[in-house]
Amino acid sequence: MKLDGLQEKLGYRFKNEQLLIQSMTHPSYMVHAGNEESSNQRLEFLGDAVLELIISEFLYLRFPHLREGKLTQMRSSLVKGTVLVDLANKFKLSKYIRVNVGSKYDSPRELPSSQEDALEALIGAIFLDSDFPNAKEIVLEWFAGLTDRLSELNYDHNPKGRLQELLQPKVGNHQIRYEVVKETGPSHSRKFEVELIIDEQTYGKGIGKSKKEAEVAAAREVLGNFETLDLTDA
Repeated sequence: MKLDGLQEKLGYRFKNEQLLIQSMTHPSYMVHAGNEESSNQRLEFLGDAVLELIISEFLYLRFPHLREGKLTQMRSSLVKGTVLVDLANKFKLSKYIRVNVGSKYDSPRELPSSQEDALEALIGAIFLDSDFPNAKEIVLEWFAGLTDRLSELNYDHNPKGRLQELLQPKVGNHQIRYEVVKETGPSHSRKFEVELIIDEQTYGKGIGKSKKEAEVAAAREVLGNFETLDLTDA
């Protein structure tokens, strides 16, 4: 099994290449393997814990004022399956995963779950092959741009909070508030129009089926125009 290309992509060369091979061994492959081989499931278990610790430490140090609930939410967003599968695709892991071609799946190596497991197994393998500091350095390099990604996550999941973070340095303690300016529709199907106001000046508007939804829409509008926002009068 030629793995030089994969090691080059990963930015890490294994001292014990058997660990790398094991990390790329799908459970279905074990019908071909002897007793001396193992699938990547145990390494995936270890790698999942190592990855969680690496990301937890990064967030703890990067955001010293955030409470644990927010840190947990951010960590979950960074280590969720879709993020890991995207990273696995970047390394073309499906090309290297060993599978049983007679599996009930048409192509188990192409399954997102297989690629996610292989990536976490890789992290576990690097940890065992070296140590935590080395594993952390490699993984954080893979996740380069974490701060940018967290900004995107804040934008998607908490636009009001993200806007507050951006506005605070610019407007200081000036009041940022959301005001309902119009309600329309019958009681069972109301629509709310909200204005985002800073020091009595309107900077954005939003419409929604609830006040909260309208406020989020207003925050998204201001975020979308933030680079050109003129706050000199606020």
